[in-house]
Amino acid sequence: MKSSFLETLKERIIVFDGAMGTMLMRYGLSSGKCPDEWNLSKPEIVEEVHRLYIEAGADCIETNTFGANRIRLSSYHLEDKVREINLAGVRIARKVAGDNAFVTGSIGPTGKMLYPLGDLTFESAYNAFKEQAMALEEGGVDAIIIETMTDLQEARIALLACKENTKLPVICQMSFGENLRTVTGTPPEVAALVLWSLGADVVGANCSMGSEGLYKVLERMLLSGVPFISIQPNAGMPVIQEGRLVYLETPEKMADFAVKYAQLGASVIGSCCGSTPDHTRAIKNALDNASRVSIEKGITAFTSKTKFIQIDKSLPITVIGEKINSYTEDGKVLVENKDIDGLIELGRAQLRSGAQAVDIHISLPGVDETPLLMELIEGFQQFGDVPLVFDIQDPEVLEVALKLYPGRALVNSISLEPNREKIIGLVKKYGALAVGLTSGNASYPSTAEERIKNGEKLLSRLEPLDRIGVIFDPLVFPVSVYPESIKETLRAIEYFSDRGLPTIIGLSNVSFGLPKRTLLNRAFLSMAALNGVDSVILNPLDTDLMDILITSQVLAGRIPLREYTKRFAPGP
Repeated sequence: MKSSFLETLKERIIVFDGAMGTMLMRYGLSSGKCPDEWNLSKPEIVEEVHRLYIEAGADCIETNTFGANRIRLSSYHLEDKVREINLAGVRIARKVAGDNAFVTGSIGPTGKMLYPLGDLTFESAYNAFKEQAMALEEGGVDAIIIETMTDLQEARIALLACKENTKLPVICQMSFGENLRTVTGTPPEVAALVLWSLGADVVGANCSMGSEGLYKVLERMLLSGVPFISIQPNAGMPVIQEGRLVYLETPEKMADFAVKYAQLGASVIGSCCGSTPDHTRAIKNALDNASRVSIEKGITAFTSKTKFIQIDKSLPITVIGEKINSYTEDGKVLVENKDIDGLIELGRAQLRSGAQAVDIHISLPGVDETPLLMELIEGFQQFGDVPLVFDIQDPEVLEVALKLYPGRALVNSISLEPNREKIIGLVKKYGALAVGLTSGNASYPSTAEERIKNGEKLLSRLEPLDRIGVIFDPLVFPVSVYPESIKETLRAIEYFSDRGLPTIIGLSNVSFGLPKRTLLNRAFLSMAALNGVDSVILNPLDTDLMDILITSQVLAGRIPLREYTKRFAPGP
């Protein structure tokens, strides 16, 4: 009995086949015709292509179903044949593969733009991918491969549809241009982290570029700490020769780069447009003695659609803007008036002032939070991509946010309290990064030791931490109420910091109810920075506070002195 796809993935490099469309065109498929329909009308040709790739040494072949979703098939008036075409595609591949190769069900993009860039809704895309994925599982594929995605949100939707409606392993691949971004602006490290966190078993890249270009993509994907990466380049960039589209990258060149991919840590290696069984044979031969290289994990990061925010002891403190908050005077007015433009501008202003992300808390009596939140998420992506932190206590509202947000969100917050169980479940489901409060089941901790004990209990509840991560919040209480608690908070920060565990604080809590709040905030920020805090939720529009942040980090050795002189040196 052969090992499962996932078992094999952990043991060795898996070599995938090459282009299906290129080969079908050699057998007479003309431009503008539906290649997936050949599963019904010319199955013997599809079977022959699969056979050639297996004879060339492919460990895995992909079904001829790349465009067999309802939306794409409607262009050929074949939308009523989704299940039939996909089942036929699996049947043909399974017949050829037998026990000699794995069969993955290919799912490509819909060919439509998602709202707000186009008119395709989340629900329509989800249902189309769900229908195809269920048909592929019914047919008996070993895994699903979502590929050639150019929009991260469409890839997320396809991945959710596959994970929520099948029990199959899923590979999810994006396509990047020469600028190392997708058409909608996502860089490789963001795509990898988002898709892995959301549940993909393998993430990677295919199409769009030749071997050298995807080598650069692989280098960037490694920054995400994702353990299993797939790379399937085109056979070079196409050129026009005698009126035909030709790919010039040789099997030998692709094989040379396949070895380089393996040495960096790629787990799945194949080829895409323009490639043939000759390319697969060369890749397989080159990788015959290659062993799988383990990728170092352990990245604590969250993202927007385009921005990668890593929280690490070796990096400057991460600043999260606190101003979009219905507890504040300005925030309350904007939320009450449902002033989307005003809220978006307030978020962007915080980024201009030095924040890397924006915290959102818009819960307010009499205000329907869900539609307002949906408008905010869409608006922030439309008018300048802003990384968001969701301070949402209603699980139903939070799920809407996590489903719609086209990145890996930071959720503020989870804890040991029973009423946070559903939120922990959503963090796990969507692979979010989470702020972990070090509070107990019922009462707030008074000592550093209690905070530490609660933090360790929370960590154990989240095991395994393959898909999610936690940033510990050692709890800042108002000095007006708990004057002794500040020392305990600082001790807890130091404890977590010494063990390499990331920390975060809500700075303004320290001064609640007191005059001259900004003075207390600035003083405490300096103390927390020197004790090793990694991230702070604060008011970045306070320029003096941001100056204190720079100076504190210089004194703590977290940023070089030149950052201080660059900020404060007199001009010419």
